[in-house]
Amino acid sequence: MILPGPDTNTIQLDIETLQENFEKLGTIFNSLREILFTVNLDTGIIENVNNSISTLGFTKQEWEGVSFKDWPLFKKKKYFSLLNHARHSSFEASSQQIEILKKDLSASIPFEFSTVLFTFKGKNHLLCVLRDISEREKLLHELEQSLKTERQLNELRASFISTASHQFRTPLTIIQSGVEIMDLYLEDIPEEKRIPFQKQFKRIEGEVQNLQDLMNDILLLGRSNAKRTPFHPELSDIVGFCDDIIKNKFNSRFPENRKINMLVTGENQPVLLDIKLFSHALENILNNAYKYSKKGLIEMGIDFASDQVLITIKDQGIGIPKKDLVHLFQPFFRAGNTSEIEGTGLGLSIVKEYIDEHNGQISVSSILNRGTTVTISLPLSTKIKTYAG
Repeated sequence: MILPGPDTNTIQLDIETLQENFEKLGTIFNSLREILFTVNLDTGIIENVNNSISTLGFTKQEWEGVSFKDWPLFKKKKYFSLLNHARHSSFEASSQQIEILKKDLSASIPFEFSTVLFTFKGKNHLLCVLRDISEREKLLHELEQSLKTERQLNELRASFISTASHQFRTPLTIIQSGVEIMDLYLEDIPEEKRIPFQKQFKRIEGEVQNLQDLMNDILLLGRSNAKRTPFHPELSDIVGFCDDIIKNKFNSRFPENRKINMLVTGENQPVLLDIKLFSHALENILNNAYKYSKKGLIEMGIDFASDQVLITIKDQGIGIPKKDLVHLFQPFFRAGNTSEIEGTGLGLSIVKEYIDEHNGQISVSSILNRGTTVTISLPLSTKIKTYAG
C-alpha cells in the first residue's frame, strides 16, 4: 500500500514562508544601529556581521571569516579581556565598556560591548553587540564638569559670604560702641534734653541688631549651601528637648494668654537630632509664630507614629497668602503681607536646610488672617548612623 506524500504546493508554500522570514530577519539584522556579529566558539571565527560595521570604517568582508583573536581593533591584552568577558557570559547577557579605534585611526569610539552565549546545531556561538555610547559619555562628562563648576561656585560664594559678614561686623561693632559711649555722656544732660537722644540711640541700636541678625543668617545659609555645616546627630528625647526650649526661652517671657501649649500623643521614642541645628530650626519657627501673631496661644503638637514623629506648630496670626506658600523656603522671600514686619526672608530657608539634614520634611499650611501651621516630620531610628561633618 502506497501512502500519499506531502502536498507539493504545501511544501513550496513552506519554503517561500521560510525564505520570507529569513529575508525579514536579515533586513532587521542589517538595519540595527548597533554593530552585531556572531562568533563560532569552536573555531574562533567571526561568521556574521551586520552593515553597521561601516561606522568604524570596515566592510563586512573585512570581519567575516576572520579569527576573533585577529581583530585589527585590539591589542593582545584587549583580546584576552574580551575573551574572558565572553567566557563568563554563560547563557546570560553580560556587558562591559570598551573603546575601539576606527579603521583610519582618526578617532576612538566608546562602546558598550555585550555578549550572550547560544547553541546552534550542537555548536556554541557568541552573539556580540557593540552599542555606541559616545553621546552618553559626552553628557556624563558635561554633567561632571557642571557639578565641578557648581561645587567651585558654592565654595567661592561661601568664602565671599564669610568674608563679607566678618567685614560688616567690624563697623557695626564700632557703631554699637560709639552709641554706648555717647549714651554715657547723656547722664550730665538734663532729662528733657536727654530723651530725644536716647530715642535716636535706641533706634540705632535696633538697626545695628537687625544688620547683625542678617549677617548671621546669610553666614548660616552660605555654610549650609556649601555643605559646610557640621552635622552631629545623637539619639535624643525630643519631648524633653522641646519642653526645655518652650519653658526657658518662650513661656518665661510671655503672659499666660500668649504661652505655648504642648500636647504629646503616642509613645515617646528617641529621635536622631543634631541638638544645635534642630534648636535653631525650632526656635526660628516659634519666633515666627510670635512675630506674625499678636494674640492667642501657640499650639505645639508632638505625635509619635510607627516610623516617624510629627511636630506641628500652630499660631492665630495674620496667615500667609495662598500664592506665597510655594515660595516660602526660597532665600530672601517674604510674604506679601509682611512688609510692615521686620525680617530678612532667610529664616525658613535655613530651617529647611537643617530639617533636610535630619532626613526630615517640613511643610506650611495657612489661612489668611486666621493663622499658620508648620509641620515637621522626622524619621524614628534606634541606631545612630554615621554622618560626614
